[in-house]
Amino acid sequence: MRAHAALRRRVRAGWLAGLLLAVLAPAAATEQIPDAIRIDGEQRPLYSEPFGMLLAVPARWEQFREASGIAVRGPCTANWRGYRAWWALRDERLWLERMVYGACNRDAPDADLSLYFPGRSTPIAADWYSGTLVVPLGERGANQHMGYSTQYPRYRLVEIVDGRVTAQREIDHDQLMDWRSSQHRSGNTP
Repeated sequence: MRAHAALRRRVRAGWLAGLLLAVLAPAAATEQIPDAIRIDGEQRPLYSEPFGMLLAVPARWEQFREASGIAVRGPCTANWRGYRAWWALRDERLWLERMVYGACNRDAPDADLSLYFPGRSTPIAADWYSGTLVVPLGERGANQHMGYSTQYPRYRLVEIVDGRVTAQREIDHDQLMDWRSSQHRSGNTP
């Protein structure tokens, strides 16, 4: 009798775990809303997160949490970062033009960028950022969502050092996958 009850508990626990996995797994796979960048006069998705570099500093993260209200309302599953930013490449520099909190909402509130950049007004030169911007080019593949896993025929990799463009090159999708693999192997996750 005791063994039978234990078996029922294990079956119930396994069923509950399976149900939770079925419910939570799709949420974990939600496509993320990318930032946007104006490049060559055209707005494109940006598969990089330059503002995120600032949030790696604990004091900045706490400032962001308080200003965005993310601790209270939490991000939606398509915007785990809690923001969306609009950038521009011009005059061989990267510029932050605008940012909103809670990018899933159509009426997402604008972020007061003076909280993060006192005494500066938009557009703000992204002099804190050094890294590689990944900018999809061309039209996305048919039947694909608009998120980081969307495939494009070409990508522009833009090398940035202290907010200034140092190099650019275009690659195809297979080359992007190879580049990302090499970045992960070397510990430089873009």
